[in-house]
Amino acid sequence: MSKEEVYRNRKIQRLVRFSKEENDYLKDKIERSPFNNFQNYARILLLTGEVKMVDYSELQRLNGEVNRIGNNINQIAKLAHQFKEISGEDINDLSQQLSEIQAMISERFKEELKQERLI
Repeated sequence: MSKEEVYRNRKIQRLVRFSKEENDYLKDKIERSPFNNFQNYARILLLTGEVKMVDYSELQRLNGEVNRIGNNINQIAKLAHQFKEISGEDINDLSQQLSEIQAMISERFKEELKQERLI
């Protein structure tokens, strides 16, 4: 037994054969899945009976928009301090609200990732 095999958690190997068409189909499915190789994809599929794919694009877009809002608030804060037009309290209030929004988005990401790992 090699040194590498001693440290493996999964020591039992299974062999599966595919036709060219089946292999091409499988490669396409793996590319569209959250897994980066056949072993991970096949193990999850065989053990759970399904591979769940989650689309985070909307959450990522929302996170980007919130970050842009944060940049705008920072620019407003600079101008407010320069011209003394807006109170520091108002800016702190805006910053606090933005932080709460960012925390909600972050929490949602974490929830989605937990759900994905449970599968």
